[in-house]
Amino acid sequence: MKLSAVVQLIDGFSLQPAVGVAVRFLLNDKPYLPLSKAQAFYAFSDLDDGAYQLTILCENHVFFDQRIALQVPLREPLADAIIACTLAPSPLYPYPEGTTLIRGQIFQVDAQRRPVPGVDVAASYQNVRARPKRQTTRSSDYGRYDGRYALALTGKLAAHTAVDLNFSKAGFANVRKQLSVQPGTTQCVDIEIS
Repeated sequence: MKLSAVVQLIDGFSLQPAVGVAVRFLLNDKPYLPLSKAQAFYAFSDLDDGAYQLTILCENHVFFDQRIALQVPLREPLADAIIACTLAPSPLYPYPEGTTLIRGQIFQVDAQRRPVPGVDVAASYQNVRARPKRQTTRSSDYGRYDGRYALALTGKLAAHTAVDLNFSKAGFANVRKQLSVQPGTTQCVDIEIS
């Protein structure tokens, strides 16, 4: 058996190995079953040399699906060849209590008020030391969760932190919203775009 690639899945919120997350893999759009190892490492073996597209599908949808490029053969030494894949939390991610969150749903301005998946959501703000911070996510495309988003603001925040939100998607006008958040709380912000 020839080791072809090694991927480690990282939880995009905690920045720790995504241990215990149920995932499936597609290699060039075909199912592939790598060898699962401790600390969310996955070993791919006996692949022909060349470029591959690896899709990581989270079965319980707590992370967005992720697509990365693999190049075979491995670079030497092996420690330099490990591909760290950071999984972006979806609106279903179980954020710990005390996380500063902005949650909501994005709707299209029309008679049906349909949810809009795939909208990029960006928050710009400053931490308690007045250092600029930026967090991003996108709205979900998971059936009944279409258009929903959850954005965690990281870092130590001052009371009444000013946040500039930007919502963008090709084919729609950008929407901006300003708000004030309290650290450790969840604020709901629904948006309409056209």
